Amino acid sequence: MKRKIALIGTLTAIAVFSAACGLVDEGTASDESSSVIASNQSEAVESTAGSDSQSSAEADTSISSIHLADPYFAIFASRQYVAQYHYQEFTGNQLEDRSMTVAVDCTDKAIRISGEGTDTTHLTLDGQAYVVDHLNRTIARNESANLAEETEDDGIIEAPPFRDIGSTYVGSWEEDGLVYEEYYAANGDRMFYYFEGDVLKRIRSASGENEFNLDVVDMSETVAPEYFILPEDYELLP
Repeated sequence: MKRKIALIGTLTAIAVFSAACGLVDEGTASDESSSVIASNQSEAVESTAGSDSQSSAEADTSISSIHLADPYFAIFASRQYVAQYHYQEFTGNQLEDRSMTVAVDCTDKAIRISGEGTDTTHLTLDGQAYVVDHLNRTIARNESANLAEETEDDGIIEAPPFRDIGSTYVGSWEEDGLVYEEYYAANGDRMFYYFEGDVLKRIRSASGENEFNLDVVDMSETVAPEYFILPEDYELLP
């Protein structure tokens, strides 16, 4: 978690953790209530919960059946998609709505966060990082962004715990009329994917005492080129 907090300055961390401390907890999952986990999954839970090492988590990568999250893991892994999210964030003492669009096209990505008093795109384009302020109509080059580090440690939204990095399926439960699947990642994070039928509705991540909730508005495997264009009529800041 210390590493992820340190990544707040990078583009990916902005997408996931820019409001992590202020996001509203939409309900903490209970491992003791509404459990519908199958008996053959209990061994995976005990094995994962009892291990404190990354190598132990990486060793247990087998997933015996198809799960609701699998098609979405494939979308994220393809690195060609557009996802739209909604979340809430405290600004001072006021709770405000935020919209976030994450567009990924191989190594290029655009993360636009908009809401009351803010409308900003963090853009990685052709190996360069930019911050586009749509309210002030300005473009600033983000010289401090470490693109190599981002590639090595992408945020949860862009790289959920895949099988090949040691994710372990824990089980599925019901909460507030939704079915959610829990996964342990190799780094110790807990990921929760909430579904209405087979449609992904929410992503929740817990890492130590920090967690965030994102409501999924829409997700598409088609990337439109307009997400990756620097506005020509904006002022380019020195």
